[in-house]
Amino acid sequence: MSGLPAALPGSDFPPVIVADDDPDVRTMLRTLLELDGHEVMEAKDGDEAWRLCLEYQPSVVVADIQMPGLDGLQLCRKIRSSQYSAGIRVIAYTAGMATPEEARRAGCDAYFLKTDPLPRLREKVRQYVDARTPK
Repeated sequence: MSGLPAALPGSDFPPVIVADDDPDVRTMLRTLLELDGHEVMEAKDGDEAWRLCLEYQPSVVVADIQMPGLDGLQLCRKIRSSQYSAGIRVIAYTAGMATPEEARRAGCDAYFLKTDPLPRLREKVRQYVDARTPK
């Protein structure tokens, strides 16, 4: 084992990980992001999201704040402290369980409330993925 992340089968581009303990939220975000052409992987909690980050080196992680195991802020801190995660962008997606300032201090690149218009979140994911996509 080389310690390098595995390539996602069938895709030349890093995936987007959606981490939320609510399956309905995961399904909604997955559907929207797949409509934009993204390969999306789901994680039911922060621990699963961390394992996926190590294995697949996603371009973006959209993380709920309040989840079992690692919460979204802990997940972000773990990603930021890892030698393998320099290019991973983290978007906090919350019902208000953390402030934008708390998310920024944890290392999140963007902050969205679950009540914010979804086109703004989709555009931010697209912007981050485009920055990691080889031209």
